[in-house]
Amino acid sequence: MSRQICICGAGRMTGTLLALLLFAGVAAAGTFQIAPQNPDLQVGKSMGGQNYGYVPEPVDWSHLRPQGGKADVPSSYDLRNGGLVTPVKYQEACGACWAFAACGVLESWSLIHAGETWDFSENHMKNNHDFSVGHCYGGNNSMATAYLARWTGPVSEEDDPYNPDSDESPSNVPPRKRLWAAPIYTATEEDRSEVQNAIMQHGPVSSPMAYYDGYYSGSPAYTYYYDGTAATNHMITVIGWDGNIAVAGAPGPGAWICKNSWSTLWGDSGYFYISYYDSKAVKEAVGFYDLAAPVVTDRIYQHDKLGLLGMVGSPPSNISYGANVFTALANETIIAVGTYAVANNTTYEITVYDSGISGDRFVNPVLTTAGTLVHAGYYVIPLPDNVPVLNGEQFAITVRYQTPGWEYPVPLEGPVPGYAATTATFGQSYLSEDGVSFEEISYSGEGYENTNVCIKAIAGVREIPPPTPSVRIVGNPRAEIGSRVELKGTVENMTGTPTYAWFKDEAPLPGQTGQQYIISSVEESHAGSYVLQVTDESKGIYSSPPFILEILAAGTLPLTAGALLGTLALAAAGIGVLRCRPGKRE
Repeated sequence: MSRQICICGAGRMTGTLLALLLFAGVAAAGTFQIAPQNPDLQVGKSMGGQNYGYVPEPVDWSHLRPQGGKADVPSSYDLRNGGLVTPVKYQEACGACWAFAACGVLESWSLIHAGETWDFSENHMKNNHDFSVGHCYGGNNSMATAYLARWTGPVSEEDDPYNPDSDESPSNVPPRKRLWAAPIYTATEEDRSEVQNAIMQHGPVSSPMAYYDGYYSGSPAYTYYYDGTAATNHMITVIGWDGNIAVAGAPGPGAWICKNSWSTLWGDSGYFYISYYDSKAVKEAVGFYDLAAPVVTDRIYQHDKLGLLGMVGSPPSNISYGANVFTALANETIIAVGTYAVANNTTYEITVYDSGISGDRFVNPVLTTAGTLVHAGYYVIPLPDNVPVLNGEQFAITVRYQTPGWEYPVPLEGPVPGYAATTATFGQSYLSEDGVSFEEISYSGEGYENTNVCIKAIAGVREIPPPTPSVRIVGNPRAEIGSRVELKGTVENMTGTPTYAWFKDEAPLPGQTGQQYIISSVEESHAGSYVLQVTDESKGIYSSPPFILEILAAGTLPLTAGALLGTLALAAAGIGVLRCRPGKRE
């Protein structure tokens, strides 16, 4: 059976999207201004072509730049090798690729960091995102973040099985996890290390791409390279990379290893390989990480259920303040604050008050904490101490945002016609230039109706455990005699500059004191169990789980896609490109 995943009524939806002007463009009264919106939503910008389930978000992230990851990123890395990717699924004739991409990230993170196997419900995400976009009309990473950050999901596939024809889900289905981080990563042709390090340290990422059949090479290569400017229209889960894969038409070797949602009968058992030089894919990607188990006493206070839809600031300053006022629904304690960083290396200062606003000022501060968020994105920030609040009484949270090189520091939720219908009540959100005198947000000028600051308060009775230091080894667990082997240690939550010691079969490897262990030409004697021991500034000693390296005879492993293309380069130039059809192997 051949199916084309086209969004029905896309012409009508596109007409609406073309008219979107975020909060009426740039509104100014006094000095606050709303940041320009994503140009993909500007009048005259047509989505065009086939759409497999992606719609542009209003926020423009073009100010983000890769921060330059570690220099020792291996030439290839594939989460499939460690069994850290869940099975490929099938979105069918429904524009829900964005939900499949996000759930693929969530499921792999759970495997890697919690040792848990989950099958999360894409159906629930596509039916309950609460945006103005229809259930099969597409989505994006921002919509997935909003759905997860407000605790609507993720839910189990067992509780809400996938049905592409249904726009309804069972009521009162419990979410199985709480999202604590959704960082945004960027890559360029020259610098991919930020995304690569994210995949190694945390797990897969979800990324948009522009998919058009004529740029896909089917069997045996399963590669893709697009160098045009047509609309982005699809989303995939990126689970690794291989710098040796040659992609037909691309100016150089190297490809991202991508999990698709068109069944195992498409591509390389559901996977394909997108060139590093593709003009659209993996330029911006999001991880959905740091999942926590729900607790019955948890509660979330929020006014921004649709999440980040805009940014505001007072140019040329890159410092502004946002505030939200809440009314406690029980005698409980505030344990964390959720908000967005709208630029890399955002510094924040959070202050919690045990009362609402008095005149134009917040009084009775009870706790202040500060820090830096290295990557843009959504984060839940634990407070150093629990803050008690009383049932029926107001409390407030202010955040000082400073965004290096960016003049719109405060994250906003506000209406976007045809995309997001937000609501707000007077007295919920406030803005300030100096952190002393605050103004109710609706007084900031036209364009601020039904607008709130993106600040959430997390309540609960549990103690916040300190981050747990961890170390693990990444690399290819199988290698042929004579090949090069690169094993790398990834560490998290260490204090200071760590030191390293490598062990093989419980014996120390002399002179191996770096984060990476390289065998330039592997021999049979190199097979065994490897452990990396890390000591941090606190003198804590942490060991990785054993990494089993298997050594095989030369010629044992199957040829990679890159090797196949290298062998068949001349033939590939004359092979017609097969048309992509989900449900049919090519």
